[in-house]
Amino acid sequence: MGREATILICDDEPNLRELMRISLEPGPDYRIVEASDGAEAIEVVDSENPDLVLLDMMMPGVDGIAVLEHLRSQPEHVETPVVVVSAFASPADRNRAIEAGATRFVKKPFDPEALRSLVEELLPYPD
Repeated sequence: MGREATILICDDEPNLRELMRISLEPGPDYRIVEASDGAEAIEVVDSENPDLVLLDMMMPGVDGIAVLEHLRSQPEHVETPVVVVSAFASPADRNRAIEAGATRFVKKPFDPEALRSLVEELLPYPD
């Protein structure tokens, strides 16, 4: 087996980041990195090269849509799965996220088991 996959969890709410992390641990072949806002998420994307991103849409400063646009502007992240996890889940919010490049959309509050299953389904395990 090659390197372990990296999952980026980005949410401005520490309790939600912790819930996502707990929902995913222990990971079979991945490690988790976190960002508390969009600007930090962009830094982590550039330094850690995540294989999958869990991303809140509404954050102070740089929002999730801007993070998605940054990801999709980089050739190495055009195909990176991005799951938007947001309390803002109207059809317009979902469409905005999908149009910006989200792979999937999960409404908060989320089912931890369902989130874990979705991550395991989407995670491109490296060889």
